Amino acid sequence: MHRLFVLAVLLCVACGDKTDPAPDAGTKGPATLIVHSDWWDFTAGLGDMQGITVLLGDGSRFRQPLGRDGIARFHDAAITGPQDITVVMVGDGKVWASTTLGVEGSEVWVRSGLGLLAGGFRGSRQATLTGRVTNLTGAPAQVRAVGKGFAGISSVKEDGTFSVDVWSETAGQVALLVTGGTEQAAAVGLLRDIAVGEGRTVSDLVIPLRPLDQRLPVEVTNLQPYGALSSVAATFTLGSEHLFTTSTTGATPIEVPAMARTPPFDTVEIQLVATAGSDERTGSGRVVAYAPLAPEGVTRLALPAPVTLTSPTPGTEAAPGSGPRSGLTLRWSADPAVHSVTVRMIPQQGETALEWYVTAPAAVGSFTPFTLPAEVSPLRELTGGLYFVQWSSRSLGAGHGYQDLFKEARTGNEPDAWSTNAYGYSVLQD
Repeated sequence: MHRLFVLAVLLCVACGDKTDPAPDAGTKGPATLIVHSDWWDFTAGLGDMQGITVLLGDGSRFRQPLGRDGIARFHDAAITGPQDITVVMVGDGKVWASTTLGVEGSEVWVRSGLGLLAGGFRGSRQATLTGRVTNLTGAPAQVRAVGKGFAGISSVKEDGTFSVDVWSETAGQVALLVTGGTEQAAAVGLLRDIAVGEGRTVSDLVIPLRPLDQRLPVEVTNLQPYGALSSVAATFTLGSEHLFTTSTTGATPIEVPAMARTPPFDTVEIQLVATAGSDERTGSGRVVAYAPLAPEGVTRLALPAPVTLTSPTPGTEAAPGSGPRSGLTLRWSADPAVHSVTVRMIPQQGETALEWYVTAPAAVGSFTPFTLPAEVSPLRELTGGLYFVQWSSRSLGAGHGYQDLFKEARTGNEPDAWSTNAYGYSVLQD
């Protein structure tokens, strides 16, 4: 049940008319803190929205409504240094509180974490590209336009011919990627630097398919906490754009399929993605770790240590752990290389409920849910009963830190990034 609800929230974007929150109470002088958040775009699971409020600390002194523009502005010279920011979403019988600890800066972006799953493509047809794919093996093939801000996809006909419309808001250059295979790519073709714009037609393009006949060995270590290796995948990218992914299963050492790195694939980068464990393992959970895949020789990837949740005690749905309702403090321990830890408390009983999420630097190690202001939420505290508890961690990779999560530009995964995820059940009781 909880998974269906969470999935619905992740995939639904609220639409139609919404009740506007009250105007910002403080509008004189420059803002001392500006908070951006995208939570208005993810309110479908909350029923009829009554409003979204941004709290600093426990909200007893500093709080402002989140405008429909996704901005809350605070005007008070007393607001200095890192802030604990809580976004409270009040709907029809349901409240979400999402707390982010130790956020630095006078203008910050505190995101829901759901935005990457939303949105559609905008633009107009910039070009129609036609041509022929050679070296077909009889398996289905697909051709796709690749480029930042561009889209377009079509099937290759049995005789090898194709026609694909390229969509974007501006003119520019794209690459055409052909993938051939049934369950996953077994052969690929690439044609780069094709100029598109103004609805032009580019004809007589020829793209030869190349088999993924290379086998690159991978050795994954530090598996013990997670039990077993689930899969190893290779993600192929051109610049910042995703091309395709191949995956394989088995015990380490393992081999990943790839194509020869000669033109036009000489500028393609390959990122290794190793997955081990499972979300249901309350002691360790699941880990997803990344590393650049070496073009030759063995690629070695050491998995990080799992995050441990110590309060409340987690268990299974059939045999849940427990924790106190009054005075509950969420406690965890994580690998020192972790940039952020997120813990989610999702109640499993009743039609009215308060869910609470917290994101923090791993070194903080704990968070105590506070009583929400009566002026902000009719549900002010976590209730007793059964909770679905999820705890996860994220490392952005070398050269990044926790504060990078709150900049205007989204922070992507570096080649050495990784994440972990685990869940369980716990009963809060007085």
